[in-house]
Amino acid sequence: MTRYSTAIGCAVALTLISTTIVKADPAQRRTGGPALVPVEISLKIAGQPYDVKGQASCTHAPKGSIYNVVSEMWTVRQEHDGGSVQLTLWKPLDGSASMFTLSTSGKKNSSITTVRGGQVSGGGTVAFAPSGKGGTFTIDARSKANETVTGTITCQAFTPAIAEGGDE
Repeated sequence: MTRYSTAIGCAVALTLISTTIVKADPAQRRTGGPALVPVEISLKIAGQPYDVKGQASCTHAPKGSIYNVVSEMWTVRQEHDGGSVQLTLWKPLDGSASMFTLSTSGKKNSSITTVRGGQVSGGGTVAFAPSGKGGTFTIDARSKANETVTGTITCQAFTPAIAEGGDE
């Protein structure tokens, strides 16, 4: 085989492989990620303010599962000028206590998780108050290093959460 025919053969093979992958599961293709909505964040992280009015991904799933606990789930993912906030709130459908994960980065970094079944680190509460298509999370938490994270995150709307795995 000449170099030319080898190159054409490789190009055809790669085209067939990539076409098969793309056509196999179009739900896995994402163009641009989740929708962004207006958000207001007013937190104190270990005494340092983290205030943002901007855009974030705010999602909701009426039924999800974590460590086999069927729950309603909300997420907030926000990045701004070298800082970020990621919050996931799980409200178990069996009426047991809510669980959350909260991760912040910027002037101060913090990571808190109260998810039963996983490795709990820190503690506190995250309450959610719905309002129209959105709602406000009120956070009163403490990291494993005993640093507090308090304040609110308000999402103007929630988009449907996209399943990331599991049996649902």
